[in-house]
Amino acid sequence: MIHSIENGRFRISVDTRGAELRRFTDLTDGHEYLWEGNPAVWSGTSPLLFPIVGRLRSDTYTLDGTAYRMLIHGFARNAEFALESQNDTELVFLLTDNEETRLQYPFAFALRVRYTLLAEGFVMEFSVENKNDGKMYFSLGAHPAFAIDLGDCVVMDEEETLCAYKLNQDHLLDPVRHPVFDHSRTLTITEQTFADDALIFEGVRSKGASVIRANGRNVHVAFDAPCLGLWAKPGAPYVCIEPWFGADDAHDADGDLTKKPHIVSLEANKTFVFPLHITV
Repeated sequence: MIHSIENGRFRISVDTRGAELRRFTDLTDGHEYLWEGNPAVWSGTSPLLFPIVGRLRSDTYTLDGTAYRMLIHGFARNAEFALESQNDTELVFLLTDNEETRLQYPFAFALRVRYTLLAEGFVMEFSVENKNDGKMYFSLGAHPAFAIDLGDCVVMDEEETLCAYKLNQDHLLDPVRHPVFDHSRTLTITEQTFADDALIFEGVRSKGASVIRANGRNVHVAFDAPCLGLWAKPGAPYVCIEPWFGADDAHDADGDLTKKPHIVSLEANKTFVFPLHITV
């Protein structure tokens, strides 16, 4: 079910399936900032990645000597969230553990996604509450897709010198990294930019990135996360700016969830909060 709120300038619409943002609309002229989805290309618009980001080696991880199977990006993006609360400026969605999730992920949790409208855009905030007696391990990632035309750019907030991981034929991190930013901020999107799948970065200095468009309909995403993915289907008219706590397994990963790079280790009865500010 789709739920919407608006403030006179913007409307955001969110699906209870995955608590996924489906529309970010400028009400002054009807302009849509998000990719609107096309099942023939990619049906997503802004999936939530939890409790893993990317793919596990053999789609399996181990915890305390027990193996668990989980598919790419985890189960939250396909789960039905409850609408916990709604008012004129805010939507809050909630997913808690259940029998199905515990078969894949043996933790008790409360995962909330809060959308708050602002005069200049909105905040998309993810929070994970550990409802266990001990530590809980998870990855968490955002995946919003913004409408572009080829030739538009992603511009980092700060000058970067970064190489990107790419994915091998098994969709795992290849050990060879490829130069993308060389004392620069700008990546121009062409048909070939994502020919080998996503560009995945560690060590990003910037606390945000912008989609800069020839038509002037620019969007800025402010974030603070250890990894950043940029991705689209090659040649498709969108680009995803994806801040992550976690990433795909390496080709030689041993499968131990507690040792997975950038995994979040959350103490009992604590809450981890991850906001993105999206403004125009």
